[in-house]
Amino acid sequence: MKLLLVLSSSEACKQIADYVKELGVEIIHYRNIIKAMDNIDEISPDGVVVSATDFPRHWKTFVSFVRIGRPVESCAVVLLYNSFFSDKERGKAKFLNVNCLISEENLNKRSLNQLSDALRPHVPAIEWINHLAIKPQNEKKLAIILTNPLTGTLIAGKIIKISKAGMVFMPEHPRLTRNLTLMAELPSCSLRAGNAILSPICRVIRNEESLTLEFAHIKAREKRILHKFLREENAC
Repeated sequence: MKLLLVLSSSEACKQIADYVKELGVEIIHYRNIIKAMDNIDEISPDGVVVSATDFPRHWKTFVSFVRIGRPVESCAVVLLYNSFFSDKERGKAKFLNVNCLISEENLNKRSLNQLSDALRPHVPAIEWINHLAIKPQNEKKLAIILTNPLTGTLIAGKIIKISKAGMVFMPEHPRLTRNLTLMAELPSCSLRAGNAILSPICRVIRNEESLTLEFAHIKAREKRILHKFLREENAC
């Protein structure tokens, strides 16, 4: 995925780039909005982040230009704003099909999660799963059992790939997972990582013959255990 950042702040650029790197995103950064507009076809971004703070007079023209050839389905547009951003401007952003608005003055984990959520549908799932992913060497050391939240059925299978962001899972009986919709959360998961049993909440990102799952939530202690396990496995 190509993500075009159109903003002046190096700090905001770094925060965004660091946060979305696990999605396998390629960052292109422009500080000049006119140059970004001139090169939009050549760049062909899958996502755009533009600062209304830096470009209060030009962001609407820029977003309109982006949307001419890139509808919501093919390109995410995220707008950074400040405390002077009015309700009228919010209305214009909605009219121009901006996917989400994020406060540039408060780029915290919650707002960056919003950014990640806006971008993720435009990122091939395999890209972000592949980032730092490993192929399990020993099924006894790394395995997961899911519970279908719609039927209560336990679903066994094999982990094909796993990273600290999520995994590709092949169920023994794919028919048991066909009713899982995209972005559906699986709250009852039991993941073995070495000698530890973890309980992440997984979210469905792709449902084909295999399931691509991301870790929607995992306790801090369990996250440390998983990261340590993956580092050790990757070193083997």
